[in-house]
Amino acid sequence: MGQGTDQIEQEIESQRKELGKNLMQLETKTKELTDWRVHFQKRPMAMLGLAFGGGLILAGLLGGGRRRHISINQNLEKAAPSPHYDQIQETWDTVKGALIGVAATRVKDFVGEFIPGFQEQIRAAETKRRA
Repeated sequence: MGQGTDQIEQEIESQRKELGKNLMQLETKTKELTDWRVHFQKRPMAMLGLAFGGGLILAGLLGGGRRRHISINQNLEKAAPSPHYDQIQETWDTVKGALIGVAATRVKDFVGEFIPGFQEQIRAAETKRRA
């Protein structure tokens, strides 16, 4: 019994304070990880891409505007000369594809930052799909 009770109590109190600091740091980090505002401040373009991609995915899943899309295309075909319409449609399809590709890449990168092993699983799935 080399240590006195006072010294043991001091060590316990010191450990308690250290644990309190660690818990506060953990709480702060958790709040930062779950707060979209912090992510937006750090990476505004990635978050905008994520929001845009999420909107595209949601619109695709809901599919409510399908009839309206067809009628708009039919009206454009009637109003625009055929060669120009084809160029416009081809350009628009290219832009849509590029935006969806960028949004998908941003989503994969964003999710990959927070979920360990996600990037490896994505690469494995892409490799398997190409084979």
